[in-house]
Amino acid sequence: MTFSFGRNVRDAPTMRRKSSDPTLPPAWARVADALTLVLLGVAAAIVSCGGYHGRIAGIRVSVLDPWRPAMAAVILLAMRHTVARQNPLPVRLWRALLGAVARIPVTNDIDEFGAPGASAPQAWHAWVRPAVMFFTFWALTLIMTYPQVRSMFSVPNEGDPYFTVWRLSWFAHQLPRDPLHLFDANIFYPERFTLAFSDAMLLPGLIAAPFLWLGMHQVFLSNLAVVATFVLAAMAMFTLVRALTRSDGAACVSGVIFAFYPFRFEHYTHLELLMTLWMPLALLGLHRVMVRPLWRRGAITGVMVAAQALCSLYFGVFLATWLAVVWGVLATGSKRVRATLKPMALGAVVAGVLLLPLALPYLASRGVVGDRDVSSVEFYSAHPVNYLGTVETSVVYGHPLARFGGPEAALFPGLTAVVLAAVALWPPFSLVRLAYGVGLLFAFDASLGVNGITYPLLYYAVFPFRGLRVAARFSMLVGLSLSVLAGFGVARITGWLRRPSSRYVLAAGVAALVLMESRVALTFVAAPRIPPQIYEFFKGRPAAIIAELPVPDSEGTFWKDARYLYFSTFHWMTLVNGNSGFFPSSYHRFVREARAFPDDRSVMMFRERGIEFVVLHEDRFGTTRYDEIIAAMARRQELREVARDPGLRRGDEARIYQLR
Repeated sequence: MTFSFGRNVRDAPTMRRKSSDPTLPPAWARVADALTLVLLGVAAAIVSCGGYHGRIAGIRVSVLDPWRPAMAAVILLAMRHTVARQNPLPVRLWRALLGAVARIPVTNDIDEFGAPGASAPQAWHAWVRPAVMFFTFWALTLIMTYPQVRSMFSVPNEGDPYFTVWRLSWFAHQLPRDPLHLFDANIFYPERFTLAFSDAMLLPGLIAAPFLWLGMHQVFLSNLAVVATFVLAAMAMFTLVRALTRSDGAACVSGVIFAFYPFRFEHYTHLELLMTLWMPLALLGLHRVMVRPLWRRGAITGVMVAAQALCSLYFGVFLATWLAVVWGVLATGSKRVRATLKPMALGAVVAGVLLLPLALPYLASRGVVGDRDVSSVEFYSAHPVNYLGTVETSVVYGHPLARFGGPEAALFPGLTAVVLAAVALWPPFSLVRLAYGVGLLFAFDASLGVNGITYPLLYYAVFPFRGLRVAARFSMLVGLSLSVLAGFGVARITGWLRRPSSRYVLAAGVAALVLMESRVALTFVAAPRIPPQIYEFFKGRPAAIIAELPVPDSEGTFWKDARYLYFSTFHWMTLVNGNSGFFPSSYHRFVREARAFPDDRSVMMFRERGIEFVVLHEDRFGTTRYDEIIAAMARRQELREVARDPGLRRGDEARIYQLR
């Protein structure tokens, strides 16, 4: 069978005859196949997340039973097979996969991006390859993040996950109402630009907003976004390394290393630090500029860098700096520098323009937040020994290597990735691999923060670095470098094998080793799908300023206020409480005074803040302390009880008092 990529008048009749090829099912049968897959997907979604009950576009929708769509799919498939005898879509997909695997070309030319001598994939491979890899990475993700798929309404803890849920929900709430005050979030009253006290996650918020508007539960959506980041990161890295090496096995291994890099599991509760898919895509744009320095290619590279910054400020700043280093090596020679300088400069301008709406609120909040002092950066700077450390929940390395870790500094990349990178860097090597080797060394040194050479220079010379405190997060760029180099290593090793089947078996075995090394034991706690009944009091009322008690006992437990942020997504009242990467001095004072509430000083401070309602939670106080506070509040005439919820069990009572 031959394929033609050109248009020819004489080919037109042949092309028309192909559309009526009897081996292909008629159009109605293809529609039935697609509908079957949709029904099976709905059934699988119901099994994993418990179904959906709510309103979509004003219409009540209830999909809670997985057997109904599954049975409908079976009946539809049987009817379709009875009328049209051709193989259904799942069988055709499987046969196409087998044919693609048997015929995908593998070349040893691994050093030229888009090498003209490389075999072009046949037309029908173009959709088989990404489809197969997409479902493969989804399957691996569900295995590696298990039991998250069975706990889509659960969170690893009640701190950062609730903070992430609140940020996504705030964006969807505020965008259609008052987008000009998006950064004036409903926390830390009376401070302004409170969304800029941490990573705003504007791009994830924009993507999540339509799903929240359609009624998807905010906890389920947040968990779905977390799981999806692994798949998207793997697909992005697969695309990059496939373009660099022309080897599917190498690209698959690189995708697995990057998606399940141990750093990502250490930060499983930080959605912004899991959104790394734009890094490989920015590299893809850079390589295309190096091959053919067009203006539009430079602009696309800038868009990718901006997208990464709109997902994670840390990684946006780190990626831009790291890309400059890699570009400097790739552009070795005055001619290549001059040829690529203008497109890269345009990319920098495009990124700056796209990030301007994000930069302005952060500059406005700088008077409150200020710069990160050197002592704070020093605390979160890695040491070389931290690259031997793992999290305690690591299945393979947790027991022997956890002692080498530190605060945000369990940075062990895994033996397999390091060995494969060493194979790639073994002479003779190309300029491309040299660039990634230099990028690896730069990222490693930068992750050491004040203990290294480059980060202190960046801190004083590059303005955005003075707003970042966790230099150890630069280790994700170490993972990026290792992932690409590992792909080159796999391509070099598989190039020694003659049989294509041997190459795929070797790549699969290497990927299995990476997955085994990266495996961690994840645990979850159930999140309430609905808030306590006490918050029904605020429904239909105008916006009011409220204080949630008790407040955290110490600065180390400030994260506990994230639970109040999650509950606020159901009523959107303005909170004096808050949770973020930065806590203003006004919050520190509120916490100190609120611990003694309702004494004279704390009541006076509440009045100064304009607090209208105080919400008390017995389960957070403890029954003894709760009863003492209730008795003290009964003796104050300016405090009037307006709502009470006995809770579902003893010790869960909650009350609301109005401060008159």
